Amino acid sequence: MKYILFISVFISFSCLSQTWQSLNYSLFNNVSPYGQFVVNQYTNDIWLVNDNKVGVIENSGNFQYFDYTNLGSLFTGDHMRFAFTQDSIFYKLDYVGLFGFTNYNSFQMNNELYINNILTDGDTLFISRDGTLLKYLNGIYTDTYCSPVNPIVKHGYLYLGSNHLGHIVSYLSEYFFTDPQYLLANVNDKKFKRYSDSIYVGTEKGIMFAYNYDILDTITPNNSLNMPSPNVLEIEFDKNDSLWAVFGDANGNAFSMAKLEGNTWTNIYNDANSPINYSYFKGLEIDTLGNLWIADQYQLHTLLSPNSPQWLSNEEIINNEKFIIYPNPSNGKISIVAKDISKVTILDVTGLIVTTIVKPQNTIDVSFLSKGVYFILIDTEQGNSLERFVKE
Repeated sequence: MKYILFISVFISFSCLSQTWQSLNYSLFNNVSPYGQFVVNQYTNDIWLVNDNKVGVIENSGNFQYFDYTNLGSLFTGDHMRFAFTQDSIFYKLDYVGLFGFTNYNSFQMNNELYINNILTDGDTLFISRDGTLLKYLNGIYTDTYCSPVNPIVKHGYLYLGSNHLGHIVSYLSEYFFTDPQYLLANVNDKKFKRYSDSIYVGTEKGIMFAYNYDILDTITPNNSLNMPSPNVLEIEFDKNDSLWAVFGDANGNAFSMAKLEGNTWTNIYNDANSPINYSYFKGLEIDTLGNLWIADQYQLHTLLSPNSPQWLSNEEIINNEKFIIYPNPSNGKISIVAKDISKVTILDVTGLIVTTIVKPQNTIDVSFLSKGVYFILIDTEQGNSLERFVKE
């Protein structure tokens, strides 16, 4: 199914001279990326994946929607995952097998029942299954006899491990514990740099980076400035190969992201200066043009830049209606400047609905709210907007 995007949600946050644009998943057939949020680096298409349906926001602005009619029988718990080469698209379903999806046509390639994940290195597909790692290239499957524990591979450099970082030596797993630069902490994410074979590893104690199976150094709050937390949940690299990271608190809950420039963390975005709902954070992706895409449970967010896709600035898909809430903060009543308000929904920072007011007046009593940060979803005939509000 193909749709042309008509986007009516626009949120502006003034921070670092940049503007956020946020898109509700209702624009994408309500496909929220519970399972996987990924950008195809060959096309810059954005993939929103959960167990029962898939949405693809093509770089042109077209939206494609797929469900069981395109992908076969889908069940909650199938843990559908996609991977890409320059010419092909693949996906896996637990207890079903591996599929090709080139040109959006699905065909089963094998019936491996316990595929944990799939990943690519150039034109080679790696299939992480129970037992060993399987390699597929040019129609031929080859058993590597290597451990399949969360592998990551580029140009033949293959690293693995969840709680620890290691690699394969003579078909055996060898870990890096004895390396003096090793951070003895759970591994949260592993990513290769965009333009080199260096790998960066996010852990609960910071970042370590390696080349040719040798850990070179670390990035921690002790040797960098303004690092929001030592707990690094996700790592990405932009078009200039600059490092971006998503940070978690001591309990592993995402709360901030930032960019590393030299030894200083800059462009720090959190609840205070972005529309991202970190309580339901799903992932950060950066396309080949340097555009940041951030998914939470409710919306897809991006920072507008000269490299943003043209469809984001199309007059047809931007709601120019101004939504203003004042006073903000407030401890009593607030006024909403907007035409033809049909409904107002107040949500707490976890995304739970506190109250819904149908056909409200322009002045709303919020004195019953506890002190804290809330989001107010304003529905009008012209569109809707999610605005941040602080109750004193």
